[in-house]
Amino acid sequence: MFVLFALITRFDGGDIVIGGGYNSTEASFQWQAMRSAMEGTGILSGWNDKFWCSKKYTSGWVICCEDVCGGIFSVYRFSFTLCIFFAFLTLCTIGSSKFGARVHRGFWFVKVLTLIGLLVSTLFIHNDAMQGYREAARYFSFLFLLMQILLLIDFGYGWNERWLQNDEASESNGWKIGILVSAAVLFIGSIAGWVLLYVQFGHSDCPAQQALISVTLILTVILTIISCTKIAPHGTLLTSGVVTAYATYLCYSALASHPDTTCNPYANRDTNSILDMLAGLLVAAISMACTAWSATGSKDALIGKEPGSDLTQTLEDGSTKESSSHDDKDEELGSESWWYYHLMMVACSMYMAMLLTDWSSQPWQINGVPLVNQDHAFGHYNTSLGSFWVKVVSQWVCLLMYAWTLLAPYIFRNTRDFGVEFDLD
Repeated sequence: MFVLFALITRFDGGDIVIGGGYNSTEASFQWQAMRSAMEGTGILSGWNDKFWCSKKYTSGWVICCEDVCGGIFSVYRFSFTLCIFFAFLTLCTIGSSKFGARVHRGFWFVKVLTLIGLLVSTLFIHNDAMQGYREAARYFSFLFLLMQILLLIDFGYGWNERWLQNDEASESNGWKIGILVSAAVLFIGSIAGWVLLYVQFGHSDCPAQQALISVTLILTVILTIISCTKIAPHGTLLTSGVVTAYATYLCYSALASHPDTTCNPYANRDTNSILDMLAGLLVAAISMACTAWSATGSKDALIGKEPGSDLTQTLEDGSTKESSSHDDKDEELGSESWWYYHLMMVACSMYMAMLLTDWSSQPWQINGVPLVNQDHAFGHYNTSLGSFWVKVVSQWVCLLMYAWTLLAPYIFRNTRDFGVEFDLD
């Protein structure tokens, strides 16, 4: 919901003013008289004088101007609200306690009111402070992006391992065929993507774009070949297909973010169709939801499993049972630890600010004059060198991490046991 509202206010946000005219919506004569009294005593004008846009409104309470309630700075306010909210919940759920379990699972009415209150309070935070938050979110978001890449690689290995286990448990080879078909689809899609990248961005006048596409192609092919050799017996075509497809997507996203209009057909493209608006909302919402889900659902992949976190064993019969925060709905909640979930949501909230503004570094004013975002099209593709380099570096880190998972067991085979057996004869 915050992603959707942030997108709406970014592209269609404007001044927020309460009142402003005598009409049928004003409930009674007493309200009209009270407002006239406030205008006469100067209370209303004293309040409105704080806002640069008050000159456009002869009456009514100005809540915020369009440089605050619209544009990219409205996105930062939604992101900041979530960040503070989940940071507080992280502190409340540190350690394993019944209090942390109650805070995580209950108090929904209080949580909703707190979120609304925090969001309203951000309207009175100066945009200079929001610029400071943006710079902090920029660095923390990059760390979150690296963690997301690690989770993606882990997902590729886990996907292949689960399907192999299913194949061993079944009497047919359907799961192995599924692995090969899935890998083939990913590689065919990547090859089609490379062709389109050369057609769209790899013109003869764009050597840098050609080089980036070629580097993507060469490195992914080399890593795929390594994953099929005896150097990396744990490597799989399916994992290589996942990494190749993601690297191809990052290459496209980076090239589409480059501000050079000669080599980027999407630079400064502005469309106002409803389809573009819906597509922008859908892609942003799905991206944020998948990011949050993958991060919060993969704690074991990042920091390991806590002893006794999943199963408890009885001494009498040696049987196992799942530990739960509450065995019965009528019983009191047990001790739980949810700090990791809320910490990931803090990082995800910061990543939201960068994702929905395409890592923008736009100032909020120039020479003391507020800069109002004139981009009112959901289909408009933001371009900047900052966004371009963030995505390029992310791609390189993704390929480097995957290369390390393939080569580390071989390089350190004599000093550390990775559980990989080599047959180099």
